[in-house]
Amino acid sequence: MSQHKLPLSMTMGRRKRSHWPWILGGIALVIAVLCVCVLSHREDDDMLTESDPIDLDALGMQEWSDLSELTRQYMDEDIPQDVPEPTLDNSNPFLIKGKITRNQTLFVALKNHGLDIGDIHQVITSMQNVVDFKRTKPGDRYEVHLDVDKRILKFIYEISAEDISIAERNGNEFIAHKVDVHKRTERRLVKGELTSSLYQAFIDLGESGELASHFMQLFKYDIDFGTNSQRGDTFSVLVDRVTLNGEFYRYGRVWAATYQSNALGKNLEAYYFESDEEYSGYYNAEGHGLKRNILKTPVVGCKVSSPYNPRRLHPIFKTIRPHRGIDWACNTGTPVYAFADGVVTFAGWKGGNGNLLVIEHAHGYTSLYAHLHAFGRGIKKGAKVRQGQIVAQVGNTGNSTGPHLHFGVKINGEYVDPAKINASFSLELTGSRLHAFNQSRDKVRVAMSGQPGVTEIVQDSDK
Repeated sequence: MSQHKLPLSMTMGRRKRSHWPWILGGIALVIAVLCVCVLSHREDDDMLTESDPIDLDALGMQEWSDLSELTRQYMDEDIPQDVPEPTLDNSNPFLIKGKITRNQTLFVALKNHGLDIGDIHQVITSMQNVVDFKRTKPGDRYEVHLDVDKRILKFIYEISAEDISIAERNGNEFIAHKVDVHKRTERRLVKGELTSSLYQAFIDLGESGELASHFMQLFKYDIDFGTNSQRGDTFSVLVDRVTLNGEFYRYGRVWAATYQSNALGKNLEAYYFESDEEYSGYYNAEGHGLKRNILKTPVVGCKVSSPYNPRRLHPIFKTIRPHRGIDWACNTGTPVYAFADGVVTFAGWKGGNGNLLVIEHAHGYTSLYAHLHAFGRGIKKGAKVRQGQIVAQVGNTGNSTGPHLHFGVKINGEYVDPAKINASFSLELTGSRLHAFNQSRDKVRVAMSGQPGVTEIVQDSDK
């Protein structure tokens, strides 16, 4: 059967035509990729696409006017201090050092070291009168001293530097007791004047930056210390200081604080008022709760590097682009606080914004946080957050010239200047509570009238 061959020119033509769909498809793909890159490159702080709004009422979010937890500003709820954990050295075969981990009991922790089960039971039984093991928590530390047969001679359990217990072998049993820690609390007045920064002013008085951070937290609804602090501003704070065996251990309650701001032209005051649970907290001189509907700033101790400006020259693209937010220059890792109670609607990478967080709030408010280094624990779409909760860390991601936070606010979908938002008071004392507060405030004011420096005011306990 004969085969008919087509001329070479015809076969080449067919081959050429068969490649055209692939060539056209490749060109289209390249164009599509270029478009995506251009759009991604042009996307800056203000070109944001949020997720669909979440129905806050359906999720059971409390209104901002809810009185619960509006004034409870305790020291341990402020900026956490990152203290490095000491290294556990178990090179000594007769000494075991460890700490309780999540979802672990003391019995399991000691059993994992291969210790005698009978010894473990005896140690725990002997310590039940001095340690409430139901209240133990991850991070509690322990030491086990052993003899040559790996039997327990002494066991030390440390909940904190203030709460240490020891069980020691006495024949065939263990005897437990609390370590006698000489704890003393003194109330001290710290007064000073700014010559450079508020942090440095506290340090110059022999205090720590931790106390400066707590101080700034009290007035975070009234002043932006990053932009409004000036040389010559004065401050005072009445605070409890706790010492153990004569050494400073921690700060206790801040009872009162004042800040005379030259930039604002007024004196800010804060007083702690002890009342029933709902009303205990910090108030200004008139009995208005310091905690407001919204935060003045989402970061503490940072300077504004770029204000809200509809006609700003973009620092990277060198074109006039609206800057619909405020930039705060901060170190990478600086905590970012939630503007108000709300629900996370976006947490992830967003082009030129880098790591972006968007939170939907009640009353039509939306807050946006861009160029983040990392998100807080549990921060993802749908997560509920409370005002002042740490939700992220300042970073340098996306189109950014250095570590900073870009913070934007929308009301009913329209950008507004965050610096011009009115943060109203959340709680006000009246009647008998206001009368009791005024009496307490006046007594504290007498204690606050001392000379500049650090002075012991009251010795609360000495044991």
